[in-house]
Amino acid sequence: MLESSFGVNFFLKTPWKKYDQLRFVYLRITVEGVSKEISTKRKWNIVRWNQKMERAIGTKEDAGSLNHFLDFITTGITNFRTKLINSSETITATKLIEYAQGKSYSKAKVLEEFRSIQS
Repeated sequence: MLESSFGVNFFLKTPWKKYDQLRFVYLRITVEGVSKEISTKRKWNIVRWNQKMERAIGTKEDAGSLNHFLDFITTGITNFRTKLINSSETITATKLIEYAQGKSYSKAKVLEEFRSIQS
């Protein structure tokens, strides 16, 4: 099923200690108006973050590394979404978040293939 709205966003979440300059980078996935978010477990300085582009600012190695990491996550989620569309499965924000966390359900396919070979 093709959804009508889909979005992948990255943002810095405000901690309890608002004076702290380092904040966790969060991933938010929105499908059909339903949003789910998780932490990428990476911290970044708010001064070196561009909220409009949702990326780290600068040419230093750490900024480039974080931006490549965020691009890798975005590409993986987009590829998984395309795979779900091609297999005519419903696309939900929860499925995409679980994929981003590594909780993919494709691991059970090995057992299914093994059983089909056995019979």
